[in-house]
Amino acid sequence: MVVAHFHRLKAFALSRAGHFFFVFGYLWLLLSVYALHNSVVLSDWRLLGHLGPAMLKALVFTKFLLIGEHLGFEARLEAKPLIWPILINSALFSLLLIGLNFLEVLIVDAIWHNAGSKDSGGIEPTDLRTAVSFSIMAFVALIPFFGIRELSKVIGQDRMRDLMFRDRARPVQPKV
Repeated sequence: MVVAHFHRLKAFALSRAGHFFFVFGYLWLLLSVYALHNSVVLSDWRLLGHLGPAMLKALVFTKFLLIGEHLGFEARLEAKPLIWPILINSALFSLLLIGLNFLEVLIVDAIWHNAGSKDSGGIEPTDLRTAVSFSIMAFVALIPFFGIRELSKVIGQDRMRDLMFRDRARPVQPKV
């Protein structure tokens, strides 16, 4: 009895850890590519200095995403066509990501007063353009993430895993 309960608990913990690391990995990749973009386009060559904060942001963002998933905020969207939960979640979580990015800038400026290039103390037009650019990039980059997530809810995670990672030449065995 205790052994069976332990095995169920272990399977649940491994499943949730795998889900966490998948979400975290995708978000860390997204934020790392954005840091690379900034280092190349904005001539900010401190790429390695941005990868650590990208990891922390991905951890925090993953936490918020999983909490929102656990609380069932998306329950009202389950009856709608898939495009609506995908776009709404992408928009909401890109706004959350913008908020986390803004919070990071505030914390960095509070710790290192002269770290930023803001002499006026406010948001400069380039900062606003950067924020808008980042929000659009985050929105577009989150669409495939939420698309795969919503589709796996409909067809099942096992079926989605088979479709994504199984050789298509081999037929998928139906689950009994």
